[in-house]
Formats: sequence, structure tokens, C-alpha cells
Amino acid sequence: MTVTRPSAPRIPLVSRDAYTPDQAALASGRDVYNMTRMLVNHPDFYRVFVPFVDKLMSRSLLPHRDREILILRTLVLCDEFYEEHHHVRIAQTLGMSAAEVEAVKTGQGMALPAFDRMLVRAAEELVNDRCLSDEAWSTLAKTYNVDQMIEVVFLVGTFTMLSMATNSLGMPLDDEASTIPKAGTR
Repeated sequence: MTVTRPSAPRIPLVSRDAYTPDQAALASGRDVYNMTRMLVNHPDFYRVFVPFVDKLMSRSLLPHRDREILILRTLVLCDEFYEEHHHVRIAQTLGMSAAEVEAVKTGQGMALPAFDRMLVRAAEELVNDRCLSDEAWSTLAKTYNVDQMIEVVFLVGTFTMLSMATNSLGMPLDDEASTIPKAGTR
């Protein structure tokens, strides 16, 4: 069964001029993003969730390129557009070429170095099987310490969850506030 995505946001984006004082404090500096303007509808959740995601993004122990490979493959596997839109740009800012980004997104990464291909595979295993194989674990553990291995699992899990949220909530792209890509338009 294929679920049809919503054609409009299911939860309104809070207009900046309609913020409560609490929402304004939470959204400060981040309200250029539709995700922020939607999630401030639930301030208590926002207070807990945003610092967790910030830890995975801004204070991750994983190399930035590795983090983006894991995120991009996860988002594509989850048929997610809102976050993918951002993370393609982040990957390119980190120096990934358009060909490398495409190889990660398609999972056809023969042009990628072996470790990058293992990251693609790890994201696929975590999304599809909800567990890393012994081979993937041991290969990653040759490069990553225990803290980083934990982050790999939580990073993919978090972006899988974010995919469920953005798809279910009808999150419009930031630069096209009324645009919600349709499933299967890749």
C-alpha cells in the first residue's frame, strides 16, 4: 500500500508576527526554516528535540563528510525531500561533488572510496533492516571509536524519524513555502 503525501501542510507554519513570547525565544535565529515555524506549535517538544538534533549536526564526533553521506542515503531511502534539500547543499559546502552526492543518493557508489561505500551500505542496513550487519559494524569500528559507532546508529535513526515527520506533517520546502514534493517524483 502506498500512502499519498499531504498536498498542503497539516500543521500551520506559525507566522513570525504571531509568535507567542515563548515561540519567539525558541525560534530565534532559526525561523528562516519551515521546520522551526511548524515545530514551535509544540514548544515543549521543540525544547527537547532541537538540542538533540543540534548535537548530531553541530557537535557530532563523526567527520562531517561521513555524517552527510549517512544522512543523504537515509533521506533518499525514506523518500524525504525537505531535509534532503538542505543536506545536498551541506554536502556540497563540505566539498562533495555533484557526482559524489548523486552516487550517495542512488546507492550506486562505485565512484566513491571504499569507506564511503560502506557508509552508504550502513545507512541502507539501518533503514531497511534496523540493524548493522557484523561486517558493516566491524568495518566501521576499524575507523570509528565507540562514541562514533553509537552516533552512526542514532544519526540514521534520527533522520529516519525526521523523514516520517516531514512527510506526515506535509513540510513545504523553505524557499517554496507552498510546495510539497509528491512521492515518487525523484
